[in-house]
Formats: sequence, structure tokens, C-alpha cells
Amino acid sequence: MSTALITGSHGFVGRHLRDVLRARGWDVVGLGRADHGAEAAAEGDRYVRVDLMETAAVIAALNAVRPTVIFHLAASPASKEADAPTLTRSVAETVAGALSLMSAVVATARQLVVLAGSSAQYGALPIEKNPITEDSRCNPITPYGWAKAAAEATARAFAVSASLEIIPVRVFNIIGPGEPSTTVASALAERIVSVLEGHSEDVQVRDLSAVRDFTDVRDIAAGFVDVAERGTPGRLYNLCSGRPTSVGDILDGLLGEAGLDRGVVRVLPDSGAGNVPYQVGSPSRAAAEAGWTATIDLATSLHDLLARVKQGVAG
Repeated sequence: MSTALITGSHGFVGRHLRDVLRARGWDVVGLGRADHGAEAAAEGDRYVRVDLMETAAVIAALNAVRPTVIFHLAASPASKEADAPTLTRSVAETVAGALSLMSAVVATARQLVVLAGSSAQYGALPIEKNPITEDSRCNPITPYGWAKAAAEATARAFAVSASLEIIPVRVFNIIGPGEPSTTVASALAERIVSVLEGHSEDVQVRDLSAVRDFTDVRDIAAGFVDVAERGTPGRLYNLCSGRPTSVGDILDGLLGEAGLDRGVVRVLPDSGAGNVPYQVGSPSRAAAEAGWTATIDLATSLHDLLARVKQGVAG
């Protein structure tokens, strides 16, 4: 049986990744500094409580678990409104986490590392340069995009110098049940539920024209496993749907699911800081080389997202 070690195993994507791996017969081990041991055990997984920044402890964990594949998902979330201390910590943890993990991989038996990157690394490219392929140039415009680019570069440097096997993956916008409120679709869902519950009179929004490439989290989780099982080490893969969807489309879909219309929406001025007006990816390489395509439609993602938010409010 193959063994997967997942950093960030109990985050948004990590929870769904564990489900996919178990369904395919993998032995699953989570790794992180929070205490998720009881939850992991209840699901039949193992969990190692280790701070990723403590390289010696990570080395010990790798020697004990001896994973076939390491899925490195752990990273600080993106945020436009982060203050200076939060921003410093976010960038440091993203880059230093990759450095520590790769140092530990060098010091132990060779494992394949699937590295979770972001479409924020591509940043702002002209609309005519879309859909974005793995050969597109990178033009990050946010601290998060630069931090993820630096983390990927760090892993690639180790791969070249120490002949390690890594598969960098750049994930476009993720949507679906369990989505954190820091992301646009979940934030909109929470505001809509607030209106439904009578706590707010309107749904406040800003720019609705921005176009993104949304993919269900369950498809993304399957994509990580597909590239681990059938992808080529050293090759970069986009995980995306290839479908252009505006933020307005997301809002309208959620409103429809809630039985509301645009009459409850109040549009606020948008600063435009850190915005990318149009970004859509190409999933062609992942389809051709790993056999992966997105299969869950947007309506299903929005339905399941809103249901989970409602459940959270009720709970």
C-alpha cells in the first residue's frame, strides 16, 4: 500500500484530499502543528503533530512514516487586508515551510513531493494571453503570489541540486463545501445566509466583473492524486476547469440557490488594489498526461457550498 503524508492535512483542500486517498486505497498520514490526532484516528488515518518549521522534527517524522508521496499543502492563506505583522508571518511561513520540508526530504530517503502552488503566481496577464498554460510567464502582483512563487523556486532548487522528484502544481480558484470565508464565493455565501437569517438587510459586494477559473475542491483533490500517480516528476501542472466565470456569476448562482435576487445586493466602491480582471487556466496538460479533468459543475459546487454555510450557522 502506498503511503501519503500531507502537510495541511486538515485544511480546506487537505480534508478532501484525505477522502480521495482513502477511497483509492492509500494509507494516509497528516502532519501539522495543531492537534488533529483524535479526528484523524476516527477516520482511520494517522497524524503526526510536528511544527513544519522544526526541520529536525520533520526529519524524524519522515523517517518514521516513510511516505511514498508527500503532498505539501500547508501555507498561510491569501489576504488582501493583512496588516504588516500578519503579512510578514504569512510570507515567512510559506517560504520557510517549503525550505524546511525540502531540507528534511534531502536528509531522508527519497520521496516524491507534490507541491501545491497557486494561480496567483501567474498574476496579471493580458486577456489575450489566456487561457494560461504552464508555459505562460509569471507576473505576481500580490504578496501571496510572490510567496508561493518563492516557495516553488525553493523546492525546484532542491530538486535540481539533490536530484529530488517534485511535481509543482498551480491551482486556480477553488470552490465548494468547507471553503474558508477568506475566499470570494464563501464570503458571498455567508452574507447571503446572513440575509436569510435576518441578521443583515443586504448583501454587500464590490467588483463583480472580475473573471476567474473556479474548480470544485473535490476535483482539485482528485487532481493532486492523479498527478502523483500518473504525472511526470519535474513537470508543472495546472489544476483548473478552463471555464471563465465572473464573480457576478458566482453571486447570481448563490442568490438563486437561496431564492433571492439582485434586489438584496448593494454594490460598494472597489479600490482595485491587487485585482486581476481576467484569469482562466488551461487544464490540457493535466488531462493529457495525468488523465485528470474537472467533472463537478459550478451549480453543484455552489449548492454544496451554501448548504455547508447554512449548516455552520445552524450548528
